[in-house]
Amino acid sequence: MRTKLRYFFLGIFLMMMHWSVAQRVMQNSLYMFDRYAFNPAFGGMESSLVANLLYRTQWAGIPGNPETYMINAHMPFYLWHGAVGLELFNESIGAENQTAFLISYNYIRETPIGLFSLGLKAGMTQNSLDGTKLRTPDGFYEGGIIDHQDINLPNGAISGISPLFETGVYYAGDYFEAGLSMTGVYPGGISLGEGIHASPKPGFHFFGEYFIETFDQVSIYPVVYIKSDLVETQAELSVRAEWENIATAGIGYRGFGNNNLDALILTAGVRLSPKFYLNYAYDIGLSSLNSAHQGTHEILIRYNLGKMIGAGLPPRTIYNPRNL
Repeated sequence: MRTKLRYFFLGIFLMMMHWSVAQRVMQNSLYMFDRYAFNPAFGGMESSLVANLLYRTQWAGIPGNPETYMINAHMPFYLWHGAVGLELFNESIGAENQTAFLISYNYIRETPIGLFSLGLKAGMTQNSLDGTKLRTPDGFYEGGIIDHQDINLPNGAISGISPLFETGVYYAGDYFEAGLSMTGVYPGGISLGEGIHASPKPGFHFFGEYFIETFDQVSIYPVVYIKSDLVETQAELSVRAEWENIATAGIGYRGFGNNNLDALILTAGVRLSPKFYLNYAYDIGLSSLNSAHQGTHEILIRYNLGKMIGAGLPPRTIYNPRNL
């Protein structure tokens, strides 16, 4: 019986590790407002200095639930015919934590049919596993002593540093935009010491958006977003309405198929000032885990300088045809 319990708890731990690796294929609900987060080729496409601050708590109410903090910024860099950016993020789930810093450059080319961009992010990531947060049925946990009695689990905190790369392409036309990117590329994998090594699969992202002009200064944006590690694939469909760049509201659905149902997503946003925007998303869980948590919350604060960077440099390229 104790052996069965041991394997049961080990299975729970490995499942959490699986979720953690899966989370490396970025999961967020306000992706349409921060495409740079999953595609470095989007840098500079908003024709101005743009900064984003995001917080996401997934499956609120479950101990050790996934949490994400992220800040990024990008802007056109005309001397290099493209854009530059940087990103800092922290993700945690259960006993595992990841912190990464990346910088990016993307080359943008203007053509008669729209803008094409090719981008690369590169940086370092620190991954850690806190063994003090783990428990096994055969372990000893008295008097401040932690001993899992399992050679596969660390008794304390371990960590390791790895290089991290992301790349992508992006197209922007008058009424349609699309991008394809690859994230979570760890050359050599992730080593945490004590014989613990992981080789996460890279994540692939496809994003497509269509622009529909309607009446009374309202614009409609249908969006499709597909994520995959070539083993599991998850699709999201959403539509949002924007009124005069002042307010926005939308609805989305994540997960198709009996084994992939995830959430119904509600989004809303408002322009706080000429340069600041606030967006919020609430995920209504649809999976079997729904009864165990209190939903997923996501907040995004966006800053857009709203003007050209680098006066006196070569003539400005209008990177997004909508920003005429």
